[in-house]
Amino acid sequence: MAEPATSPRGLAVKQSIPLGRVRRVMAQSMRDSVQRAALSQIAREMDLTALGEARRALGGSVSLNVFLLAAVARTLPRHPLLNAELVEDQVLVYEPVNLGMAVAVPDGLIVVVLRDAHRMSLPDLAAAAEAVAARARSGKLGYADIEGGTFTVSNLGMYGVDSGFPLPRPPEGAILLVGRAQPRPAVVGGAITIRELAWFSLTFDHRFIDGAAAAAFLKDLDQTLAKPQDLSA
Repeated sequence: MAEPATSPRGLAVKQSIPLGRVRRVMAQSMRDSVQRAALSQIAREMDLTALGEARRALGGSVSLNVFLLAAVARTLPRHPLLNAELVEDQVLVYEPVNLGMAVAVPDGLIVVVLRDAHRMSLPDLAAAAEAVAARARSGKLGYADIEGGTFTVSNLGMYGVDSGFPLPRPPEGAILLVGRAQPRPAVVGGAITIRELAWFSLTFDHRFIDGAAAAAFLKDLDQTLAKPQDLSA
């Protein structure tokens, strides 16, 4: 009988799993993120009750994730530092909002890019997100599907996650993690009521995005989510 393999630490190895293409890219990207940026994070609990009502008014034809993507895409142009990157001693602010969207595939999580998301109507954004997610799950992504992102949204609420510390995908300067929406007690107009609440965790490169700029973005995003009817316009 063959002796069990051992690790460099001298521990017996039950199984050796080679990194697939997606995980190799992810490993390199996350190492670059930690090495090149001064990462910081803030979080805010947001009320998604109105958004849920808007979804139901549309018969559930538009997913929660698409509403979140639309809200972020509409909010980012008012907060240019969040849609930028640092190159040497210059902050390059981008005109397009090329929104990264995390998609679960068999080999891990991959970020696909929705180009010019700020210019898309809600139905167009839903169609684009569905199409690129389908290409990701079938292994048919093209170069344009994964490059050129300026800001990423990772919605892990469907996994029961409340918050976390996501790492921006270089050269992007920030990433937003959305947790699960749950009915919780809240004080509205001086009375206790039940609202659909979720945590939004924003990780950003503190070399050029300060806490005030990050907080202002989350505050504005909260106000955008409170008026989901505007996202359908």
